Amino acid sequence: MYRTALALTLLLLSGAAAGQTIIESVAAKVNQTVITYSEILQEGALLNIENGLPMQTPLSKELREKILDTLIVRTILSLEARERSLPVNEQAVTEMLATYEKLPFLSEFLTAFELTPLEFRMIVKKRLVVRLMTDEFLKRKFKTGDVRPEEERNKAVEEWFTTLRKKHRIINYTLP
Repeated sequence: MYRTALALTLLLLSGAAAGQTIIESVAAKVNQTVITYSEILQEGALLNIENGLPMQTPLSKELREKILDTLIVRTILSLEARERSLPVNEQAVTEMLATYEKLPFLSEFLTAFELTPLEFRMIVKKRLVVRLMTDEFLKRKFKTGDVRPEEERNKAVEEWFTTLRKKHRIINYTLP
């Protein structure tokens, strides 16, 4: 997959040298997994839809960088879950999909990014993996019944994410 994405990027960059527009670029690489700029735009469009905005609502540079970091963490957690053979509840995926189907602009989103229902299901599944892994981490970190302020829980999760980032080889590229 990495080689295909890299070849596509190089092909498109060579087209850019000839005066054409760059269509795709690599935004980051986590181990051997490539995150493309179009994935950042896709995630941003989905965030816009989730917040009741048209998917074309512009994304600030800071938001694009935050989305990239989210995609990096999501990739790391997906790799970790795969290593541990952590199952995702298919019923939860189906319920989350039903929630998305009620959102305005979703069909426009799927059409614009040429996503099949199966591809969109995989996006939802990866989002649920993050939630599952984070919940599991918090259960290990804080004993059952140990109610901590949300600030403390968020700080613990962010420290965990920082540790996970150090365990993986991450290369960030300049965003357009």
